[in-house]
Amino acid sequence: MEKKLLKKRKKGRKASATGARYALLLLIVMGVAVLAGATSFHLQHEQRRFPHDWRIAGVNTSGMSLFEARQRLQQFAQVWEDATLTVQAQTADGVTLWQTQIARKQIGASIDVEATLQRAWDQMQRHPPFIRTVLGWVRKQTGEDIKPVIRIDKTQFDTWLRSCKKELESPPRDARIRYLSAGKWEVQPEQAGVRLADSAEEKLIQALHGAEALCTLPLEEAPPRITREHVQHIDCEWTFATTRYSERDRNRTHNVRKAAKSINGIVLLPGDVFSYNEVVGPRTLREGFRRAPVIVRGELVPGDGGGVCQVSTTLYMAALQAGLQIVQRSKHAIPISYAPPGLDATVVYGVIDLRFRNNTPSPIALVAEAKGGKMTVRVLGSSPHKREVRIKRIVHAVIPAPVKTFPTEKLPAGATKVIDKGQRGWRVSVYRTIQEPGKPPLREKIGTDFYRPQARVVLVGQGASGQEKHSVHLPPTASSGEEQPQ
Repeated sequence: MEKKLLKKRKKGRKASATGARYALLLLIVMGVAVLAGATSFHLQHEQRRFPHDWRIAGVNTSGMSLFEARQRLQQFAQVWEDATLTVQAQTADGVTLWQTQIARKQIGASIDVEATLQRAWDQMQRHPPFIRTVLGWVRKQTGEDIKPVIRIDKTQFDTWLRSCKKELESPPRDARIRYLSAGKWEVQPEQAGVRLADSAEEKLIQALHGAEALCTLPLEEAPPRITREHVQHIDCEWTFATTRYSERDRNRTHNVRKAAKSINGIVLLPGDVFSYNEVVGPRTLREGFRRAPVIVRGELVPGDGGGVCQVSTTLYMAALQAGLQIVQRSKHAIPISYAPPGLDATVVYGVIDLRFRNNTPSPIALVAEAKGGKMTVRVLGSSPHKREVRIKRIVHAVIPAPVKTFPTEKLPAGATKVIDKGQRGWRVSVYRTIQEPGKPPLREKIGTDFYRPQARVVLVGQGASGQEKHSVHLPPTASSGEEQPQ
């Protein structure tokens, strides 16, 4: 009886232990299920949200959805782009020569909000969702401060940088010759300029990307190309050329003097090429030139910068006589009064230029002066390299001006009136002989030019005999104009 009772007790204990184990297992399974459910719910809830302690461009986005983070970043971007950046330029020894304040957006800088959000989200995805959740529960750091994606509009950036250069940079000034009188001149010394260093652009871009409030741009010295040492051996006048103009035309006289002033004193080193258009610049009213007669399709009409071709023609003749190499030269369409056919040189800014090279071993200087109705260009150089030059013109043909008659009742019958004298046509060749010290003479053909004749216009009277004569004013001739684009 006692044995049976003991067996029942043992069986009860085993059943009780087994039940306890089942209950514990059931509790564990239920706990895991609850945890999994809670985690799943949390992950679904937090799937499009940033975790704890997450910052983007310094903006706290903890627990924010993408929509909320986007709104916050857009507000931050607006403030960032409107913020003022102080930009200054300093010399190598720390002297500030220029300073300005400007909003970042005016330089072309902006924050790409969408690209910044994508960068932050990609960075966050390095941690699996479950790990992010667990670390978030225990308040462990899972994020970092994500730098914003900054865009720079290159066109706007370059435009602003160019405007800064115009304001703060000063170009170097080459040494020049100041002509005093026959055989006397002085050297105007060179002067260094100031310019932004090559690294300035990169420093400004780095300041924008780094969200700095102050950017210091480095300045450097811009050395002149021609110094006093280059011109110290210029000791004699090689040649000169002179043409005449009427000072009664004040606008044309002004243009002649202005163009001559641009050329006066320029020094060309051996191998340098002189460009008339580069030195004189645009002949516009904005640049200080005036309206005066110019040649358009063989006729004289008002135009900007009339008179500058007389300066280029005089300069061309001086360059020929100095033995310099002619690189580019164009004739006028019709003969001009201030130079023989074949020795003129027309110019049109951006289209037709006068260019010649200093093909001598010596630096040379150009002296140009317009005074008292005389336009004069001199070429100065060193006496050991002075050349003897002879210019020869050969006229192949002189073509008479054709006559055009027009009837008019404003003149008595049989009476005539010349309203345009016309121009003879020419066909002429120019040759040059250059004699250099210790070398045989060099004879070269400069070119052959053809100038078409201009008609002589005559009015023939058809009116009644004894009719009162009407005065007819002669139009100005084209002999003093400048060639213009056709």
